[in-house]
Amino acid sequence: MPNASLEIPGAKAPAATSSHGRLIEVLDALVRRAEGEPWGVRELASELDESRSTINRILTALVDRDFAVEEGVGKYRVGPRFRVLMLALSNRSALLSAGRLLLDGLAGVAKQAALLSVYAPHLNGYYVLYCGEAQATLAFRPQIGSVYPLGFGDIGRRFSDFLQHTPGNDSQCTSSRVMNPVAPIAEYEFPPAVACVTRRLSQGLIITVSLHDLGGEDTKRAPASIEKVEAVVSELERLLVEHCGGEQHISADDDSSTVARLEGLLQILCAAPNGYLCSSGIASELHCNAATARKIVESASQASLVFANGKALYPGARLYQWAAQLNNKTCTTAKLCRGVIESLVKETGETVAFLGFDAKTAKAHFIEVVQGWRPIQYTLETGVDVPLYAGGAGKAVLAHLAPSFADGLVLKQLTDATIVSHEALQADLLAIRERGWSVGDGERVLGAFGIGVPFFVDGQVAGSLSATIPQYRKQDCDVPGLVESMKLATQRIGRLLSLGDSILDA
Repeated sequence: MPNASLEIPGAKAPAATSSHGRLIEVLDALVRRAEGEPWGVRELASELDESRSTINRILTALVDRDFAVEEGVGKYRVGPRFRVLMLALSNRSALLSAGRLLLDGLAGVAKQAALLSVYAPHLNGYYVLYCGEAQATLAFRPQIGSVYPLGFGDIGRRFSDFLQHTPGNDSQCTSSRVMNPVAPIAEYEFPPAVACVTRRLSQGLIITVSLHDLGGEDTKRAPASIEKVEAVVSELERLLVEHCGGEQHISADDDSSTVARLEGLLQILCAAPNGYLCSSGIASELHCNAATARKIVESASQASLVFANGKALYPGARLYQWAAQLNNKTCTTAKLCRGVIESLVKETGETVAFLGFDAKTAKAHFIEVVQGWRPIQYTLETGVDVPLYAGGAGKAVLAHLAPSFADGLVLKQLTDATIVSHEALQADLLAIRERGWSVGDGERVLGAFGIGVPFFVDGQVAGSLSATIPQYRKQDCDVPGLVESMKLATQRIGRLLSLGDSILDA
């Protein structure tokens, strides 16, 4: 399939008039209330000046892709798949990883707060992407991702001056919903800048790095401070060029819906944020023709989601803002997948455990257990190591590791039913691989019958879901039905957590 040209003309129709533009506006609204009250359909339709039927259709499609979740009846908030992608962007972006290191160092040396701010053309303002704090009694912690109007504070005035002297497409945002933002704090609460340096990065973003003195010291220090900030910005630019992406392939599913194709683009940008080369084939990745791929990229470009320079794709200002607003360090894998687990428990009535496997440490442990609704249930402890050779949960993972890994395990007798022969264990693991699920009958916990189904993230086994049933009830258990439900749940978890870069070359 031919690749789409990614040259984006300067003037286009407003992004919000397209189906992708409307979808982006809904996602943006969900992010704004990520930690607040969920949106109702009527309220969101009024906010975006769209019909209720249109908003309801978009939200339903987002729920199907785990980009939104319904809370209660007709109330919606950000879904786990959205958070997974933004977390990937936060972890993989050279701008963020290098920026954190450089700004923390700058703050430490200067004994001042160091901010990395990004111009947001879609909002006619700017936001703080990262704040490096000095080790001091007094600290400044601006709300990351919150928008400030141009002209607000020294940073805003710096952006305004830069845009006036270097006009470009950035100062002519085409979104029909651009409005003058209201600052979240009063200007006197935002410490004045001792030094500001603004640059346009090769990735398309316009950034300002600034130092802010909280102690009210004399501004005679400014010349030395500016030199330090300029050195940091130059080093950041150098590192971004150094980390520029190579040939890559990000595989998305072949769903041709509007939501799926936008998800595919977001997946590419978040999995390869340091530059996805156009020669990699954006059209084939999005499972569409070149003309459709061009329209998708154009809509995203107009909405500041992506920057395309004809050679590569980079995350845009809006996408980095989403990542900043959704970067909740307490949002663990278990929390992201909890909705899937709870649905499985509600359907089956059995206690379900989420086993995570760490390939680096070669250890597994239960990180989430949701109790079933049947009268007698096993209570499983979280946070403790689980032997991979005993019980349904562990063997479901072990069956998909290299045979040499199982041969290297010390098989301890945990119960009379524990397998302690490597030969017998390998035979059992072969049977598990062939049927796709495992059984543990009193091997780890006396009187417990366990069924385990593995899940895979980007082609690698990452854990399992297991149902633990009292042995006296196993004869009455619909094992085929339970296994089928568990397989559907693990497939959903795998899709939820994967970035599609199992064969990423960069």
